[in-house]
Amino acid sequence: MNAVNSVESFTIPLNWQPVLVGGAAFPWHRESPKPWKDRELIKGPRVYRWAFKTRDSEIEAVYIGQSEAFHNRIAGYRTPAKANPNDTDVMVNNRFASCEEREGTVELQFLEITAFEINGQLIDASVKSLGNHEVRMLLESIAILTAKSEHPNPVLLNRLSRNVHEKGLESVLQSMVPKRRIEFLESEIDKLNKQAREANATQK
Repeated sequence: MNAVNSVESFTIPLNWQPVLVGGAAFPWHRESPKPWKDRELIKGPRVYRWAFKTRDSEIEAVYIGQSEAFHNRIAGYRTPAKANPNDTDVMVNNRFASCEEREGTVELQFLEITAFEINGQLIDASVKSLGNHEVRMLLESIAILTAKSEHPNPVLLNRLSRNVHEKGLESVLQSMVPKRRIEFLESEIDKLNKQAREANATQK
């Protein structure tokens, strides 16, 4: 077999560790612990996951992210600066509330991995390694790819990639006043219905 066409398979175990305070669960999504030494637990670069658990402690949904300074990033989840419901911080914050309304719990987890090497580059969960933006993006992508294969159990809350048309359409909609937005959407729906009718007529 040609070496170029061969497939090498290897597994990168993703070990999600809850960020505990004094050995116990802590509501990081709502507040920071008072002792300064405990606040240091979330300092620095991280690949993280918000795990939304049911009242029976089953993980029903997750959101995965990466940050160069998570101790600063977490503020956006607690108090989103934007009111747009499509904003990531707002979406996650709303999920915090709905999870707890159903008597569930929210758990902050950091990714721990066994060190491995790619083309001479050491990849691990150390501050030095995670301080590299490309390393964080790589690990985040691996984590999201793995979560996608498990979706919808638990549900992956990260937005899926959108094509250029979808992004352009969203930009147009956001620039319109509500009335024009509705008219534009009705027009787009009419176009889609027309295309569907034409396609059906062609098949007959």
